[in-house]
Amino acid sequence: MLNIKTLLPAVIIGLCFTQTTVVLATDLDRSLAKLQNSYQTKAIKNKAAIASLEKAINLYIQGDLQGAETAFRKVIELEPNYAKAYIGLGNVLDDRGKTKEAIASYQTAISIDANDAEAYLNLGLTLTKLDRLDEAIAEYQQAIRLAPDDAEAHYRLGNALYNQGKLAAASAHYQETIRLEPKNPAGYAALGNALYDQGKTQAAIAQYQQALKIDPQYAAAHYYLGSAFQDQGKLEEAVVEYTAAINLKPQNSFGYSLLGNALSDQGKIPEAIAQYKKALSLDPNSAFAYYNLGVSLSRQDQRDEAVANLQKARELFQSQHNQEMVERIEQLLQKINSQIN
Repeated sequence: MLNIKTLLPAVIIGLCFTQTTVVLATDLDRSLAKLQNSYQTKAIKNKAAIASLEKAINLYIQGDLQGAETAFRKVIELEPNYAKAYIGLGNVLDDRGKTKEAIASYQTAISIDANDAEAYLNLGLTLTKLDRLDEAIAEYQQAIRLAPDDAEAHYRLGNALYNQGKLAAASAHYQETIRLEPKNPAGYAALGNALYDQGKTQAAIAQYQQALKIDPQYAAAHYYLGSAFQDQGKLEEAVVEYTAAINLKPQNSFGYSLLGNALSDQGKIPEAIAQYKKALSLDPNSAFAYYNLGVSLSRQDQRDEAVANLQKARELFQSQHNQEMVERIEQLLQKINSQIN
């Protein structure tokens, strides 16, 4: 059975960092709060520009990105040297998938006000989405130089370093995040992931438990904690955590696969099969779910169905250019076919 433990943080890290109740401010909330704060501290004298700015913020809140873009562009037309308008426009463009234009807008903001930490932070976020991590890291570092107590900047820099495998450096920024926002569970969960990947499972568990002490509804932390328990062979505890996560996020297909893995490790193959099938009902393109389902079915001597699921998994892994898994499946299919013949 493939437990995919090493893939866990990568697969559901997005879930961890986008839950609006736990993250270190969502992009939307942070952008709105800072735009509104900028409006108060750097008042625009042009009344038409003020009206357009308020309109842009309200449209952004309502999710009308096209309208918000138009309104921000109007602010810029009326106040071409107002850096915050370019940041706001960049946020909208980024949300609309116009990343190149978003980058240009943030860069314009920086050219107007080189001391605006928010512009560097948002530029870093967009560069991260493009997997331009070295550039993103440079922007986050500049944001921190300008605003050393910005918890989100440390958090995002930690994420970028984590994605580069620089776990010790990432841990340092997660610890700084925790120092700055000790009541926010996301920093603890992220630090837990970095410790887990360094083989410090017990230390990671302590961080996940702290995150859940702060917010018991934090589904991602339940997944992480379950994975750590499973790594220690504490399968009952892992099942409890995966089940809690599923109850909180029942549409997350990956959770059912994780629960299936733990049940399989307990020798509860029929129950595991049911979980993999549930995962596939939510995500019919989950290669790992097809793989684990195929393996479980073969253990139940349901060979025809096992072969069908393994072939589907192979097809999906081929499309993902995951040659290691393709070769593993080829070997397994050969073994099954030799048993049939």
